Amino acid sequence: MEHSLLALPDIALFVEVARTGSFCHAAARLQLPPSTLSRRIAAMEARLGVPLFLRTTRSVALTAAARPYFDRCLEVLDAAERAQAALKVSHAQQALMRISMPVDLGVEVLGPVIAAFGDANPGLRIEFDLSARAVDLLRDPVDLAFRIGKPMGDRLVARKVGDIDSGLYAAPDWLRTVPVLSRPEQLVTMPCLDLRTGQGSMAWRVGAKQWDAAPGPCVLAANSVGLLRKLAQEGRGIALLPRHMAEPAERAGRLMRVLPEQPTPVWPVYAVTAGRQVPQRVRLLIAHVKGELAAGGRSWD
Repeated sequence: MEHSLLALPDIALFVEVARTGSFCHAAARLQLPPSTLSRRIAAMEARLGVPLFLRTTRSVALTAAARPYFDRCLEVLDAAERAQAALKVSHAQQALMRISMPVDLGVEVLGPVIAAFGDANPGLRIEFDLSARAVDLLRDPVDLAFRIGKPMGDRLVARKVGDIDSGLYAAPDWLRTVPVLSRPEQLVTMPCLDLRTGQGSMAWRVGAKQWDAAPGPCVLAANSVGLLRKLAQEGRGIALLPRHMAEPAERAGRLMRVLPEQPTPVWPVYAVTAGRQVPQRVRLLIAHVKGELAAGGRSWD
């Protein structure tokens, strides 16, 4: 086997000479001096103990013994080309990272953070799968998922990368038309906007009170935080929103914090993989996201 592997480079030379029928033409294609090519073929013949070519002043032809050898050598080179093509495809697949996350989390927070990681890693292609649907990491072609709340499943590995602070918000003009809110108990009488997730309604916790869903009369529900923010701005009720998404509208006077002195949920964000053994690029991305979200410039707080 060892001697056969050492002969592989000479096989390529032998095939080129046989194909062109000329040492000069083969040398030009191989970018070798003709004398070097001739010497390599002569050494190959000596090693094999069989003449491979019939040489004349005008042409070079295969010997009868070399013809079956030539056919097998073609198979060897064809296999080598297929192996190289497979390697290129594998490398291209490794350079593609598919990442799943909820739409609002991707648009409002993680999309730019992950894109910056791509800028620092030339050759890496990133494909975002933004959906409220919880992908099946064991079956779907996804390398990494980011989720709000720790996912269920013993076979999945979840690594915490940050927290999202929440708050209750409503339109200032609408709040002036309803009784003044001073206690969490009053929420059960107020129109509320229900946030739906893949596991059902998002639970509300305000102060010491807790509900499995939005507590008040709910005539509107959505699986998009961005839509609930817009509906709240239009005066359609109270929404439990991530603070980083609500605060720009609050500064612009389109939203007002409701019961700001009462604690509201802190939602953990996890990077989820199908197992503990993940490619290095995935580990590096998780570390990058965690670091960026902890940094002041990209903080959610």
